[in-house]
Amino acid sequence: MPEEFDFAELRKYLRGQIDMGDSEVFLDEPWTLVKRAAPAPSRPAINTAPSVPASAQFSPVTNNPAANVSFAATSAPSAINTSATSAPSASASLAGESPAASLFAPTGGLAAPAARPAVKKAASAFESAESLDAFYAAIKSDVVYANVGDLALYEGPANPKVLLLLPAPPAQGGPFFATPAGEMLVRLFGSLSIPAESIGVAFFYKGRTARNIPALLEATLKKMLAKELSFIAPSVMVTFGEPLFHQVFGKGKNFEEHAGTDMEFSGVKTCSLVDAYAMSQDKQLKWVTWKVHIPKSSYFKA
Repeated sequence: MPEEFDFAELRKYLRGQIDMGDSEVFLDEPWTLVKRAAPAPSRPAINTAPSVPASAQFSPVTNNPAANVSFAATSAPSAINTSATSAPSASASLAGESPAASLFAPTGGLAAPAARPAVKKAASAFESAESLDAFYAAIKSDVVYANVGDLALYEGPANPKVLLLLPAPPAQGGPFFATPAGEMLVRLFGSLSIPAESIGVAFFYKGRTARNIPALLEATLKKMLAKELSFIAPSVMVTFGEPLFHQVFGKGKNFEEHAGTDMEFSGVKTCSLVDAYAMSQDKQLKWVTWKVHIPKSSYFKA
């Protein structure tokens, strides 16, 4: 019977004690009996000889009829037909078709799903307007101005030399040019030899009640502005305020770098300045506008 523990070190110690002639042995050493590692189970021999079907094996014939039982019933099962899961035919590979493609290709009984027809969004009514009045009538019924009420429409002559574009109409209502900001801009552009009768004003958002304008609404308002400009046909458009600058030209442009410079929107020469309402109450902003920003533009030079 094999030993469960390894006593090799203990035997060595005891032999040393006997060799020294000791009559007494004290097992005071810090022995730690270590269990022997269990031997690895032997693997059964693998028979690599080809198996012979039972039906082909020799069966001795005896005189006992019961012993002469045919082993055909207990022979190995017939070969399984693997044609359904076999590798794709060589013809598919030669044709350039990958094995995976041939495996998952639709069979004759399954038709590929038909592609969905592209849905074309109907144009808004204001896009087909043929006059400024028809344009204003169309946007009043647009979802952008649903339940808004009275809209602030364009004020000024036909084909103005300068069109002032503001984010929204004045909160107090009434004509813009009667407000302190409107009067200030008439005087300042008058100093550039642009008379009041050649100046018009329009509003990016025409509702008189302030509201938050999401990005999707901005895109529609930009389309409306482009259509409105096609009827007003100004020589130069001036936008006011950094928020309006980004609404018209996008978030990717820097307002400080482009303020006062020559730009263009929908084929119209455009210049962007600081907020007109803030400018009317801040002398520093007036000075920056007329001494720094406007001199950058070639649109106002004689």
